[in-house]
Amino acid sequence: MAIETSGKVASAALLEDCKVISEVVLNTKLVHSVMLIDLIDQVLKNASVNIAEIDLFAVAVGPGSFTGLRIGVSTIKGFCYATSKPCVGVDTLKALCYNFWACSDFLMPILDAKSQKVFTGIFRFEDGKLKTYHPTSIVDIEEAKELAKKYNPVLLGEGLDVYDFSQFKLSPKFLQYQKASNVGLLAYELAQEGEVISHFDLVPVYLKKSYAEREQGT
Repeated sequence: MAIETSGKVASAALLEDCKVISEVVLNTKLVHSVMLIDLIDQVLKNASVNIAEIDLFAVAVGPGSFTGLRIGVSTIKGFCYATSKPCVGVDTLKALCYNFWACSDFLMPILDAKSQKVFTGIFRFEDGKLKTYHPTSIVDIEEAKELAKKYNPVLLGEGLDVYDFSQFKLSPKFLQYQKASNVGLLAYELAQEGEVISHFDLVPVYLKKSYAEREQGT
């Protein structure tokens, strides 16, 4: 079972190894805290599976929306606690790249980090594995554009709805957004490499302080 709540699009998916069994994706104005459990319930019902039958849980741990990440991580921690099953935390940007699995181009996810900054990185699939050329980080818009000039990547992600990167190669809209099945696919690969953890060790990766923390000066 995998969920994706790091941005505006919320989704849940059920996979058997690398095969997607059931997935629901919503790109609406409904908040994740309202619809996430219903999404998960629908995914399980569509596959006639009970939550207790799940062997591994996966979630995008960031970067992304503070609220969305907290909701997603808390939900998976709860499921793992209730079922005594392990989990995998997945980098949001790396999972997003799976929209272009096996693409030979460099890939550059762009997510809005507010204040004229974006979460980004440079990746490419080589021999079926995603390789990192610039690690997931937070940069200002101009630095992001310099990275794009250097690597000539395909750009994708919700940040393209906020900032103008039209001078570069952009993904089509239907391949632009995060989805849970990608989280599940990457989680499966990580699990095969032994990167499975307890829910006690599952934490969001924010890369920057929240608004409340900045206001408090912490």
